[in-house]
Amino acid sequence: MSSLLNCTQNNTDPFLNISVENCELFAESSTSVKWLKTFAYSVILLFSLFGNLAVILIVWKNERMRTTTNLLIANMAASDLLISVFAVPRELTETFGGKRRWLIDGVLGLVSCKLVYVFQDISTAVSIQSLVIIAIDRYRGVVYPFHLPLITSKVCKAVIPIIWIIAVGLHSPYFYTVRLLVQDNKWYCEFNWAPKFDNRETQEKYFVFISIILIFLPLCVILTLYTRIVLELKKRNNINSTVSELRRQRQKEDIAIVKKILAIVFLFIVCIVPVTIMALLLYFVWNWTLPCGMDKLYVAAKYVFYSNASLNPCVYFTLNKKYRQGLKDLTRCLSDSARERELEIALQ
Repeated sequence: MSSLLNCTQNNTDPFLNISVENCELFAESSTSVKWLKTFAYSVILLFSLFGNLAVILIVWKNERMRTTTNLLIANMAASDLLISVFAVPRELTETFGGKRRWLIDGVLGLVSCKLVYVFQDISTAVSIQSLVIIAIDRYRGVVYPFHLPLITSKVCKAVIPIIWIIAVGLHSPYFYTVRLLVQDNKWYCEFNWAPKFDNRETQEKYFVFISIILIFLPLCVILTLYTRIVLELKKRNNINSTVSELRRQRQKEDIAIVKKILAIVFLFIVCIVPVTIMALLLYFVWNWTLPCGMDKLYVAAKYVFYSNASLNPCVYFTLNKKYRQGLKDLTRCLSDSARERELEIALQ
């Protein structure tokens, strides 16, 4: 998603014709600011790598954890790893090398240029689709508790590859638009719809399409389903005294799960809305010209967007006792393995 907001801090982007007003605020960042940005993105990198890898390993190693919701959470964790592996290193490179600067040339440079932007942006598509499937599964389980599950674990394992295929398909235009270009003997990884399409018009239409398909419609579905779920749980709470103990326990579990998922949805919305609003303003209000100071706001919005990948594991471990226990078991297992290797080395 962030790649659709193709703005730079230069006075004019030679490839995309996105410009900024001339003002002192657009001076090159100082060394201290660059190191501060490096530290901030390094925090995202570390938390995202270790947190999301831990989530995936916990679900993979514990068979009881392989429910539909947990499998989709692990799927989101895998997509968040793409931010760590592709987006954050690119941001760190741009911090010191300049906007859209690319350090690799030739065929390898072209391939890596395209793949980095494809992989970092399909992360959003995978996450939002996973949240939709979780919402459908929760709706079915809460509103129709006596019906057979619509999305079983086996069905979920078939749905997950479809989610990734759809994500790649929606971002397949990147294989055409992302180019490796040279200027002043320096290589840049840029977006450009020309010569087959009008660059500005096509970029705006594609942004609107992606925003509707990957943000507006999915969030409408998610919010509608969870509103229905919350209303159903409130209705049951009013007649709680007339139901069996087993039903009350099931209701408590449903409420706990819904709260956790709503926290993830809320965090996703908070992180993706700022960068989406920036893109809307850039394309349809500012006419592809950033006013003075908006580059700083864009940098902040983009950082918030990328931080979602590192914050999600924190939500899982904070709100879910099973994930916390799984993290303890995983840490203990790694610690025991390390001691065994030290012992083997000592005995050699």
